[in-house]
Amino acid sequence: MTAPADSRCAALARRCVPLLALLVMLWDAASLLLRASRSFFWYDELMTFHLSSLHPFAAIWKALQLGVDGMPAGYYLFVQWARQLPADPHVTLRLPSLLGYLLTLACVYWFARKRLPAAAGLAAVLLVSLSPFREFAVEGRSYALLVGCLAVAAVCWQELGERRMMTPLFGLFLTLAVACHPLAIVTLSCFVMAELAWSLSSRRVRWGAWCACAVATAPFWLGLPGLLHYRVAFAGHFWSRSKLTFILSTYADYLVLDPTAALVLLAVIGIAVGGVAVGCFSRRGAAPAGAGFTSPEIVLIASFLFYPVLLVSLTTLLGAGYTSRYGWPGILGLSLGLLYLLRGIWAGPVAAQLIAALLLAFAVRCGRELQAAVKPAPPMEARWLHLTQLSRGEPGIPVVIGSGMTFVEAVKYAPAELRPRLLEVIGPAEAARLTVGDTVDRTNLLLSGYTPLRVEERASFEAAHPRFLFYSGGGSDWMTPYLLERKYSMRLLAKDAGFLVYLAER
Repeated sequence: MTAPADSRCAALARRCVPLLALLVMLWDAASLLLRASRSFFWYDELMTFHLSSLHPFAAIWKALQLGVDGMPAGYYLFVQWARQLPADPHVTLRLPSLLGYLLTLACVYWFARKRLPAAAGLAAVLLVSLSPFREFAVEGRSYALLVGCLAVAAVCWQELGERRMMTPLFGLFLTLAVACHPLAIVTLSCFVMAELAWSLSSRRVRWGAWCACAVATAPFWLGLPGLLHYRVAFAGHFWSRSKLTFILSTYADYLVLDPTAALVLLAVIGIAVGGVAVGCFSRRGAAPAGAGFTSPEIVLIASFLFYPVLLVSLTTLLGAGYTSRYGWPGILGLSLGLLYLLRGIWAGPVAAQLIAALLLAFAVRCGRELQAAVKPAPPMEARWLHLTQLSRGEPGIPVVIGSGMTFVEAVKYAPAELRPRLLEVIGPAEAARLTVGDTVDRTNLLLSGYTPLRVEERASFEAAHPRFLFYSGGGSDWMTPYLLERKYSMRLLAKDAGFLVYLAER
């Protein structure tokens, strides 16, 4: 092939790669919007739904200060704005998360594209799109929005000193990130380390960047009283207290690998990226040969890569709660760290083969989503219709839902005929003794002050209701073992997909 022909092929590839990245993002946006419209809310999302329905915003602030939810007020401000759109609440409530996910895709592309060939940027988009992080694009909680704001902040930080307005934009999106989740304050350490590496390598100080990091802490300090109240209210028996073993399980979840395989892959990426990051400080920022990324950028990637390690260690030390979704900023380090690990292939033919493999995996998923899209939208869950029919045979007695999580779902989705009879029995002491913790019971008790949740304390309920319908099963269901322990008569009426309906009598 002649040199001009090679040049034309290269130019065509440069134009096609950004187009493919854009098509991936557009497909994800369309398919995720459809999924959001067809998916019921789960317990945490219903917390967001009920609290974001409060007006004025001062009512949300008051509820958060009392510890009703651990999410900060800044996130609820985003959700309230989104819910003003005239659309299905199942979509509008999840729009901030979808926006955060799309920002993540766009920004990993631009962060990679600045230093590496376009193929690397497309690979970053596909890696994030094919990861479990995509599921959080249709969850009405703040995790995807947090990562999206951090991704924009990373791109702005990369452009500091090269383009106008980057410093205020960096500060703005870093502040928005901290406003999205109480633990996001820890993500500032990633930028602090990267900026320190930049100062060491350039022997200069960018005071604007340091001021931006300082200003970004403001949402944390504003929400600290509510966070402390939440900790006092729930720390005793939090459902998922942090421990160091969560480090390995977190990366296994993110990489969809066996824990051992996840550890090996993390070690390989960590040695490659972490070695340069450490060398940046020990050799005053000596640039690694052929790295593509600058040394400070590699420090930022390494900081995000090991962010879950830092977060698990910190929450374990403080005796706080942790679950793997808290560490999702690590997806930025994983995706960009893989690009760095494979830095030698992006200008050669192997890059095309890798992109083809990733596109094939993406196409397979697209086919599955198309098959799901042609099916009719799911109706109201059959279990609530069945429970309604059973309740007609036992009029005048309450219908008790054993699981507090299932109870909140029932109040939202059960037929209107059944809702006035639905009841949750609150027993934090029994929940702490018989299940993983009392978090759900305490949360629903607080939430009942702001929403139409009918809850009753265990002792008063037992005194007033010797006979009731009981819906057994689901997360946090302490009542089933309690009723058996107290020798209640339990007559089985129905069995539905793991849930049991009894007529309970004392």
